[in-house]
Amino acid sequence: MGDFNYPDICWETNTAGHRLSNKFPDCIGDNFLFQKVEKATRGEAVLDLVLTNREELVENLKVEDSIGDSDHEIIEFMILRKGRRETTTIEVMDFRKADFDKLRELVGKVPWEARLKGKTTEESWKYFKGTLLRAQKQTIPLCRKDRKYGKRPAWLNKEILHDLKIKKESYKKWKLGQITKDEYRQATRECRGKIRKAKAQNEIKLATGIKGNKKTFYKYIKSKRKTKDRVGPLLSEEGEAVTGNLEMAEMLNDFFVSVFTEKSGGVPNVVNTSRERVSLEDRIHKEQVKNHLGKLDVSKSPGPDEMHPRILKELIEEVSEPLAMIFEKSWQTGEIPEDWKRANIVPIYKKGNKNNPGNYRPVSLTSVPGKIMEQVIKEIICKHLEGNKVIGNSQHGFVKNKSCQTNLIAFFDRITSLVDKGEAVDVIYLDFSKAFDTVSHDILIDKLGKYNLDRATIRWVHNWLDNRSQRVVVNGSKSCWKGITSGVPQGSVLGPVLFNIFINDVDIGIESTLIKFADDTKLGGVATSLEDRDIIQNDLSKLEKWSEVNRMRFNKEKCRVLHLGRNNQFHTYKMGSDCLGRSMAERDLGVIVDHKLNMSQQCDAVAKKANMILGCINRCVVSKTREVILP
Repeated sequence: MGDFNYPDICWETNTAGHRLSNKFPDCIGDNFLFQKVEKATRGEAVLDLVLTNREELVENLKVEDSIGDSDHEIIEFMILRKGRRETTTIEVMDFRKADFDKLRELVGKVPWEARLKGKTTEESWKYFKGTLLRAQKQTIPLCRKDRKYGKRPAWLNKEILHDLKIKKESYKKWKLGQITKDEYRQATRECRGKIRKAKAQNEIKLATGIKGNKKTFYKYIKSKRKTKDRVGPLLSEEGEAVTGNLEMAEMLNDFFVSVFTEKSGGVPNVVNTSRERVSLEDRIHKEQVKNHLGKLDVSKSPGPDEMHPRILKELIEEVSEPLAMIFEKSWQTGEIPEDWKRANIVPIYKKGNKNNPGNYRPVSLTSVPGKIMEQVIKEIICKHLEGNKVIGNSQHGFVKNKSCQTNLIAFFDRITSLVDKGEAVDVIYLDFSKAFDTVSHDILIDKLGKYNLDRATIRWVHNWLDNRSQRVVVNGSKSCWKGITSGVPQGSVLGPVLFNIFINDVDIGIESTLIKFADDTKLGGVATSLEDRDIIQNDLSKLEKWSEVNRMRFNKEKCRVLHLGRNNQFHTYKMGSDCLGRSMAERDLGVIVDHKLNMSQQCDAVAKKANMILGCINRCVVSKTREVILP
């Protein structure tokens, strides 16, 4: 900590006004450090900094008052001594000692057709699950996994262990005077050189094999961070800190459930009035199930039913037939096993204060066989959507041959062309509050019927969404089960497709340019005159009315307006009775930072920044990367 004297660095965006000053925040990031001071400490500049390699160690930081004639503010903060993660020991399957041959033998000798004949979908599933878990228990031992210490690093092989042993013995001999100091140093250099070489080879191996094993790659990257991602501690409504894993799991589950919309009740009429089932050759075949089992990612975690993808993939030949029979029964009757409607929720930290449960995103871990059935249903729905061109061109999220890149290119091409013509342009960035969690099941089912999906598909989706339940898991501690009354599960196979169907009609009647990436929506158009402004405002009112009809709501605090163009009049837009704020991007674009800038300077700044943005997009398209890092 101290006065680092960098007045031109913006710590909110980690950028600096001077080229040389940019080296400092880059150095901070390269060393995985966090800068905790956010308020100005001298005038309007943040000069006095507090840097830490573990973010949770520094709490309750305040900037206030000064001492004597000093023009620097006092920084007061608390250093927490207990900043380490709570040690958790859990039991996991030790696949290195698994006897897969015996497992195949036990499962393969079961006469599945005879055992499942005459049983309901739920009974068939329970028999399959029980048989597989019993065979799994006999052939795959468990081992204790300490989350604090983990396992030996991948680069530490037998040869390195032998060299470390020689180095340790050389140190003892040197202390006893049996060898010289130069001999000890030589042994140390040789050992260090081999370790560096082994680490470099391991990193190359991880980088080249990232497509086949993403989990190991990102686990290694995560291990290099000084600050570990963890949940909490959380603050209760009374302001008390909650640190226990079980208590935090219950608190997060209560919050996640609180955002759901209430269920209206009853079965939508569309389930009984839609057209008959599509052909699908009238059966779900064994080969179709084998194809999906072969694509399973063995590094993924199992759902509440404990069906691990590694085991299912090892037993492709043995389990494809019974799973096809269970899927076919579920497809014909519309009955969904309870395990397929349950989810373990993993809270993923987004941003902001880690003490606030609202700053965590719920990601569902559901049944792996249930996901395969979802994949079958998804293929049927997507085939219908693509064949009938149901999803509009404005949607770029979770759509074939579209992505975040096409979203950016299409929108910026339209906006920059208007700016080049000298038009004033206003862009409104809209944000739905808890979009995936507030999807009304009844309205969604009605829209499935509106788009003319077959009766069997709609019935299956309706039953799959109905009476779902979830629990939150924090470091192995599980909360109690709670019912889900709305939303599509984040982390499921069907969730993104169903959300696209739900939001597809949002741009009906909109005159301005509107582009969506899932729930992220941008509305823009010419804003040279008052008539142009009224068109955008009317479109905004239509979107707000759509949100009310569909029981979703906009987060007005996050909705922002971006003004572009030399002759922009900075019109005000309203959502209900609230005026939308201006985007922080306007400062970066140089449009309204300094009102002393003349119009030509503003236009030059906009053009320069737009060229930089388009350059980033072009580089991403050429390199086929998935992320666009805007300047």
